[in-house]
Order: sequence, then structure tokens, then C-alpha cells
Amino acid sequence: MNNFHPLDIMDVFYRSLFDFNPDLVIYMDLDGIIAKTSKNLTNIFGYSIEEFTITPILNYISKIDQAEYEKNLLPVLNGEAREMEIHLLHENGKLIPTYTTLIPAKVEGNIVGVFAIIKDLTRFKQIESDLLESEAKFRGIVEEALVGVYIIRGHQLLYGNPQYHQILGTKYPENNFDIFDFVHPDDRELLQVNFDSLREGDTGINHNVRVIRKDESEIQIEAHSKLISLNGKPIILGTIIDITDRKKAWEQINFLAYYDPLTKLPNRKSFEEALEKELVIAKTIDQRLAVMYLDLDRFKYINDTIGHNIGDELLKSVSNRLQIVLGEKHFLFRISGDEFAIISPDCKNIEHIIHLARQIVSSMEEQFIIDHYRLSMTTSIGASIFPTDGEDLVTLMKKADAALHMAKGDGKNTYKVYSSTMDIQTYKTFKLGSDIRLALEECQFEYYYQPKVDIETNKIVGAEALLRWNHPEWGLLYPNDFIPIIEENGLNEEVGKKMNLIACKQLKKWHDSGLPQIPISVNLSAKRFFDKNLVTNFQQILDESILDPEFLEIEITETSMLENERIVLATIEGLVQTGISISLDDFGTGFSSLSYLNRFKKYIKTLKIDRSFIMEMNQDKDNESEFIIKTMIQLAENLKMDVVAEGVETIEQCQILKQMGCSVVQGYLFAKPVPASEFEELLKKGTIDKMVVSNSDRNEMVEKRKFFRVPLHFPLSGSMTLTRINGRTVDVGKTVVLIEDIGIGGLRFLTDLKLTVNPNIILEFETYLFGESIKLLGSIVWMNEVKPEIYQYGVQYVIDESERAEITPILNNLAIKLRNAPLVPDCSFVSDNRYEFIRNLRK
Repeated sequence: MNNFHPLDIMDVFYRSLFDFNPDLVIYMDLDGIIAKTSKNLTNIFGYSIEEFTITPILNYISKIDQAEYEKNLLPVLNGEAREMEIHLLHENGKLIPTYTTLIPAKVEGNIVGVFAIIKDLTRFKQIESDLLESEAKFRGIVEEALVGVYIIRGHQLLYGNPQYHQILGTKYPENNFDIFDFVHPDDRELLQVNFDSLREGDTGINHNVRVIRKDESEIQIEAHSKLISLNGKPIILGTIIDITDRKKAWEQINFLAYYDPLTKLPNRKSFEEALEKELVIAKTIDQRLAVMYLDLDRFKYINDTIGHNIGDELLKSVSNRLQIVLGEKHFLFRISGDEFAIISPDCKNIEHIIHLARQIVSSMEEQFIIDHYRLSMTTSIGASIFPTDGEDLVTLMKKADAALHMAKGDGKNTYKVYSSTMDIQTYKTFKLGSDIRLALEECQFEYYYQPKVDIETNKIVGAEALLRWNHPEWGLLYPNDFIPIIEENGLNEEVGKKMNLIACKQLKKWHDSGLPQIPISVNLSAKRFFDKNLVTNFQQILDESILDPEFLEIEITETSMLENERIVLATIEGLVQTGISISLDDFGTGFSSLSYLNRFKKYIKTLKIDRSFIMEMNQDKDNESEFIIKTMIQLAENLKMDVVAEGVETIEQCQILKQMGCSVVQGYLFAKPVPASEFEELLKKGTIDKMVVSNSDRNEMVEKRKFFRVPLHFPLSGSMTLTRINGRTVDVGKTVVLIEDIGIGGLRFLTDLKLTVNPNIILEFETYLFGESIKLLGSIVWMNEVKPEIYQYGVQYVIDESERAEITPILNNLAIKLRNAPLVPDCSFVSDNRYEFIRNLRK
């Protein structure tokens, strides 16, 4: 161990104080003259040691701090250390903030000088300034924040910004109150659970509670809370926002998404989601379930005549009455304008649903009192049952809708439970109803043109535009098939305006290309007269097509005139003023009197004699139809109206009409209705040669037959059902038909059902021969309208050779038996007039 002299030790301490101290160390004599300084002087203040020593310390103290220095120096000289913050002058002229400690220097008990330890506070002052600035910014942000900011320990509020107090209704900066006093009593336990789940270091949690404000009003708040440590103690830092309005808005949005705002009933979206859930339950516990569709009969009429306000109130009243009938066991939905749906869980059997349907129909018997109106309302109901009619939502909905269409077809104010025995016509009507809007969107509607011909010259003098629907499955459809569906779906105006514009543009194009400038007539249904925009629509059509109105003719029926004389007369007058001509179609088939015709005579340019009269014409002098037609022609002449005879199919009819003075005819004798492209070719020729109307197409098919047919003097009663369309299996019921001949390659049948020639539509026919059921599959290859709305069809089988071999001996036996007698026992022959038999089927 080394031995040091005490003075040596003191010298080491002294040098360490000056050489290794990070702060500046100065030794001054009693007069304040700097005698020694540490080596870091230059680094801190920029001076050299030589220029700094032997100078008064006051030279380097800012003038404003010199008094502070002198005040503290006196106690130091008396042996007491002092600390102070003063500014010292840097060599570059800047004042440096310092923390200076003055210590008396003693030798043998006597004070001989002063040590000054000077700490440069520049960096600390900057940090302090930054912290103060940050704190100011933070406080500014928090104080002005649009969300409530809080700090709590336990339940006690340590800090809440102004927005926090605004939300609670308390005064800022009131603190130290229990925040649970403001939490809804039912939510306090949940809030405590949320707080207890917080862990330091986690990102925090979002939670909602109800708050009772200072004024006792209730609001809903959303909070985000996080656990942190402050001075070693846990606190909860968080934010809150008032979501009362947002929650109400969300509830409103959710309501509009799932509920009908008028009746407050669940809507279609709710219906489909509820049905999906109920189906899962029904499948799980093996229960039956019923779906019902309700449609209010004639509701559109009430809406259009009395007004939508009354209609809305009626819907609410109907909704209330239905809810009373259904109670809590069934679920009611409003799925469209006047259509409701019901889900009936745990439907024990079909009688259960029939009983409910009867209750609903009966409930409508009592009139609805809306304002000063006493309104009678009936409803049509269609139902389907799980799992009998389907096991999924789409199938059950389709079949309930099909049953509804069947109920409306039966005269309304009734109900139908879906049955696979629904016949082809019902299925077809249902399918067309489902496809009608798509047909409009995809331009499946088309006008066919049938020429009107001058008998003397065979010259085309006009044409009638006849609407057709090119259906992808049912082929070319005629107006009787789809006009009622268009009207039922409220598409009258849209379809009429679109198609009539097409006709006018087409006619204008023909005129501009130099073809004969003939007029075109379009048909107007009775319901179109109630369209207040009808005249305006035709004016717009003429303007857009740039067609002279003298070339546009509108055909109306007698029934149209009788619907509402005042409205019809005003509409016709408006059309005539526009320059459009009016034709009275189907004349002689309605119930209008001569007085009606007299009142309308100045507006009607042409009378069209209905085809039903023309078909009965012959050379018999006592023929009543001929007398009626002659009277009609004379009547038209006296009223200064033109005449057109419809449905002229034979030269004989044409000659008789010519003798009577009818100069213009329309019918298959000259041309059937054809597409625009084919009619254009007819126009280019200008004239049409008479054709001999025959079943040439059918005769050609007969000549091409590979197999024999058994001709039947009396037809066989049979049934027909639809089995496949475009390869898709279809389940419909049977329709009665009359089979006029039958063979091993095909058959001919008679029905009032309008079908289409389409090899992709496969039909099944069943009849009885010798007491046995014979079933045959085939497709229609030709058709012929033999009587008004009675059709004859030729069918070619789609069977294999083994099936053909099975029926061959049966048909051979039939042919042999028929040689001896026109009626054979144990076969389903019908001896009644075949046409009357068909007509009576629909009565």
C-alpha cells in the first residue's frame, strides 16, 4: 500500500475536481478575480484559459444577473454555499443559462477564495421548453377535442376535458367524483367487468354503456379505455363519445332495411331471412311449415281512383286486421305494394292452413272505414307447404306464388294450396308472369305486320301492327297470352310507349326509303284510356320518330268506349287533335248501341268488321252473318266511315265482301302477320296475290310420315301434361285434350290451349285403349286454329324403338276393330261434338 502525504492527497482531489468535472469549475480570489479554471472552459464558453484567467467574473455575468450574483456571494464569503441560476456570456456574445454553485474555499479555517461550479443549462432549458410546448399543444388538443378524454383511478375521475364534462352534463374542470354515479344502474356491473379485463401494455378495449347525465337524461356512449401506470400507480386513460344519435340513425337504417316504413311490418328481406331460419328449424325437428302469399284484389283500382293517401291508409288497416287474425303463432310480412306473405311454423296438416286461409278471407268481409270512404276489400291467397312442395326457400316461394296466380284466376277472393295438379295453362301463365319484366328488358317483344289490301287492285293500302312476344321457351306468343299479364304488372304505359315508338320509327324508315306511304294501325287496350299521359306519349312518339300523324291509326274496341264514356271521349278527342286516326275494332261483338256510335262518329274514321262474322259467311241466301255484314257496311257508308273486314281467308269470302261494297280486307287470304323484314319485302312489291288457304304445311308433314296413323271417326278423350322444357323437368298437372288420330309415329289432338311449335317442349299424352293406359311422349311439329280459340296440333313422338314396338300391336288391333264400327268398347271415345266438348271444359 502506497503512503501519500496529506497534501498530496488534497492535490489529487483538487486536480480531479478541475480536470474531470463535466461542468466548468472556476477558482476566484476574494475580490472575484478568476485565478484558475478547468480545461473544458473552451468547450463550454469558447474562451481560452489564458484570456479568461486574471479577469473579474463579473465581466462574464449578464448585467441583469449581477445583482443576484453579488447577493449570493456575501453568504459564501461568510462560509455558506449558495446556488443560483444566472446567465454567463459566451465568447460569441450569446448568453448561456447556467446553474452555478458557489462554495467557500478554506485553508486552515480561513476563507481564502470561492469555488464556482457552473452547469450549462442550455440543453435542459431547450428540453424544458420543448416539454412545455408539448404540454401546451397536448392540452390545447385535449381541451378542444370533440371527444371526451378522461383519466380515472378506481372509480374516481382525476381529469376530464371540457367535452367529457359536456357529455356528462357536469362542470369543467370539476374532478374527484365517482364516475359510476353517472352510469346506468343496469350497466355498472358490465362496466366493472370491462375495467377488470384491462391489462397494462394492451391496446385497450372498446365498450358501450348507458349514461345518466346530470339533468337525468339518458344517452348511449361508446368508450375506449386503456390501463397505464402513472408514478408507479395504475390509472385508466380513455375517451368517450355520445353515440345516441348515431345509434338512432343506425336503428333507422336497420329498420328501413328490414321493415316496411308504411305498415311497420317486416319486409321481403326479413321474410326471406326468416324463412331460411324457420326452414332450418323445421328440418331439424321434423316439422311441417307453410308459406302463404296474399294479394289484395282490385287494390290498384282503389289507388288510382281515390288516391295513394287513401290507399296507404287502407294498407295499414289491412295490416292491422291481418295481425289480429294471425296472432303470435304466425309471422306476417309486407313484401311488395299490395302483397303480403305469411310464415306458419309447425303447420300440422293441409287442413290447418286451409282453416287459416278461410279466416283471412272472412276477415276482409267487414268494410274498411278510411276517412269518409267505406271500402270493401277482398284477398287472394296462395300457399305452399314444406316439405311436400319443396325443401328450399326459392321453391316454396315460387309454388306459393303459382298457387296465388291460380287463386286469382279462379275469380279472386279465394285461396289455393299449391298442387302439382296445376295444369299447363296455369303453369304457363305463372311462368309468363315471372318473365314479363325480363322480356321488356331484353327486347323480346316485337311487332308483326299484317297488310290491309284493296280488293280491286290487290294493292297494300295499310297494315296493322300486332304485338308478339318471342319467348325463349314458349315460342311466338299472341296478345291474349300476355296482355293481361302486362296490365297486371302495371307495364301498360311502358310497353305501349316503347313498342309504338318502334312501329313509328319503322314506318318512317320505310317512307324515307321510297316505299309506299301507307298508314300503320296499332291496338289500344281499354285500360290504356285511363292513362292520363296517353295523348302526351303519342305526341312524343310522333315528335321523336318524325312521323306525320296522318300515317298513324289507333284501333280501339267497342268495350273500350263503354268503360268510361267521358274519359274515353276526352282521350279520343285529344288523339284526333294530334292528327291520329281512330278505328273501331271488332265491330259487332260488343254491346254498344247506335247512339254510342252516333256520339263517336265524328272521331272514328274506320269500322273493322270482326272475323267471327267473316268466318260464317257463305253463298247461302239465308246466311245471317252475311246479312249483318251487309248492314254494317251500309251503316258505315251512311256515317261516312271506311270499312275493313278482318279474318278473310277464302276467295269466296272476298268475292262476297266485294259484292257488298267492302273495298279493303285483312286476312290470311293475302298474308298472315309477318315480321318487319318480311313486310318490307311485301311493300317493295306493292301488291299481294291471293293465296289458297290450306293446311299445306300439315299435309306436307303427312306426306313425310314414316309410320301409319289410325284415323278416328270419333276422337279419343285423353290428357296432356308438360314434362320438359329445354331439358328442364317440369311438374304440372294434366289438361284434357281430344286425340283425332293416333299412330306409332305421332298423333293429332284438339285443345283450346294455345301452345307453340317447339321441339324442346316435351309433352306426355295419356289415353285408354282396350281398358289399358297408353302414355306417349312427343313434341308439337305443326298447329292450326280450326275455330276461334280452338287449336289443332300435330305431334311427333320422342320414343325409342322398344316403346314403339309396344304400342304397334295395340294400334293395329284398334285399326282392325274400327273397320267394323266407329266406336270400340273399352276405349275413351267421345261421341259429342268435339268443339263443344272443348269449349265446355272451361265452363
